[in-house]
Amino acid sequence: MPAPNRNQWVDLLEAAKERKENAREQFRDWMGAVREEPSLIWQTPVVRYGVYSIGGLMLLLFVNTGINAMAPAGGKRVEPRATTALFDVVCYNSSCGRHFVIERKFRFRRFPVTCPYCKEDTGHRAARCNSQQCHGKLVVTAVEDDTIYCSECGARLGDE
Repeated sequence: MPAPNRNQWVDLLEAAKERKENAREQFRDWMGAVREEPSLIWQTPVVRYGVYSIGGLMLLLFVNTGINAMAPAGGKRVEPRATTALFDVVCYNSSCGRHFVIERKFRFRRFPVTCPYCKEDTGHRAARCNSQQCHGKLVVTAVEDDTIYCSECGARLGDE
């Protein structure tokens, strides 16, 4: 006669129920032994290795946080150094007098430059003069002894 059809899921469920009751009984016994001898807590491999694992994870998290805290902000967006600057220029030709901006290397000093409007070499470097006389207007500059002065009022520029 063939064996009856058995449902394996029902068998697994019954085995789990038995193990659950057995585990409860073992845990109660272990708790009773720990109450009598507290050093058994650390001698139990499950507890000891669980503490080691949690401690290792915490150490990894602290190290990771420390490394991220020391990393420079926006470190992956490295851009090459600038090699040029924008210079404000004012044409001192009386019929033109326009303001324009040029892009040259940082140490550019060969003024006057050609004005794009009147096509003459009358463009000089300009800066804002905040003196009482000029009131923050864009003026042609003059350089003496590596110091920049306003050509209209003679005030020293760049000292704020």
